[in-house]
Parts: sequence; C-alpha cells; structure tokens
Amino acid sequence: MTEDEIRDLIAGLPDAANVVRTPRGYVVKGRPDARAAAEAGTELAELDAWVTARGGALRTARAPSTSGLGPGRRVARPPAAPQRFYVLPAGALDE
Repeated sequence: MTEDEIRDLIAGLPDAANVVRTPRGYVVKGRPDARAAAEAGTELAELDAWVTARGGALRTARAPSTSGLGPGRRVARPPAAPQRFYVLPAGALDE
C-alpha cells in the first residue's frame, strides 16, 4: 500500500476518543483486527509501523462497561476484552 492509502485507511477507522486518555492535539482511532487489515490490502505490522513513524503509539485498554448488576442478576458481567487503539498526532492524518 502507498503512504496515502495507509493514511486514508487510518483516517477512516472509528474514533475512540473516550476510551483512551489522549494528549492535547492527538486523536485516537480503533485498530482493525488482522482480517480487516488483510481485506484492506495490508498487514497490522505495516499499519503499526506507519503510526509509530509519525510519533504515534499503540495502546491497549478495556472498553468501559455499562453493564452492572441488573434486576435479577447476582453477578456482574465480565469486563469487555481488551481492545487496541492508535494514538497519533492529528497532523499525521492531514499530511
């Protein structure tokens, strides 16, 4: 993939600003899984390298759970599985 194609792919990923703490001037994008990256014509390692080369980072967090003890439940649901996110400078997507 070309650099512009990778930039467009990452810019099109869903925003995840409320899940990971974000420094001012940075954006958070949800990292695709391996299958979604392959369908887009790239690999996760290539996407990860593109993000880190532009001053970004790969972060892991648990999505906040809105499920508590509902009526009739004695045990809370287990937390959601960890998810991966890209944290990168907003200017990296504008180049």
